Amino acid sequence: MSNNRSAVEHLGGGDAPPCKQPLEVIETEQGYVCREFRRDPEKATVFSVHQRRMAAMAAASDRLEADRHPCTLRWDSETSVGDIYWNDLFSTLRVTYSQLLKKWLVVPEGERYVFGSASAVKQAFVYGKQAQEQFDFKQLAVHTQDGSVEKTIEHPFLRESITDANVKFNR
Repeated sequence: MSNNRSAVEHLGGGDAPPCKQPLEVIETEQGYVCREFRRDPEKATVFSVHQRRMAAMAAASDRLEADRHPCTLRWDSETSVGDIYWNDLFSTLRVTYSQLLKKWLVVPEGERYVFGSASAVKQAFVYGKQAQEQFDFKQLAVHTQDGSVEKTIEHPFLRESITDANVKFNR
């Protein structure tokens, strides 16, 4: 996951969508905290504190959708992530060929913003990887010219299996 949250280069038209940190719900001495996920928790913005985990998860769910955060990490302990809940807007980023434009485009599924365009699929793939890292998309799907999926790259949270049993998370 990228620590650099600056705006992506304007490869597409208009302003880039908001680029926010993932959220996390974790138990602390104060209760269950809904905050930004940061490698250094001291730098995380705390959004709310709750007595019950369900209330904190509900708050995170509301914020996930309203503020366009990519996902929420639910911690089972200080070093173990129990589950990841993804915002549908950050589910899939696609590298796809546009017959109309005769170019390869990097576009989120269901969105209108174009993160990048290129004449060659390899360059579009580079743009797609950059946007996936910066905006924390769950997966990057690279399509062939006929539209079938050739390759899928998962977010590092998924590739590193941070929710698997016995996996201890190290910030």
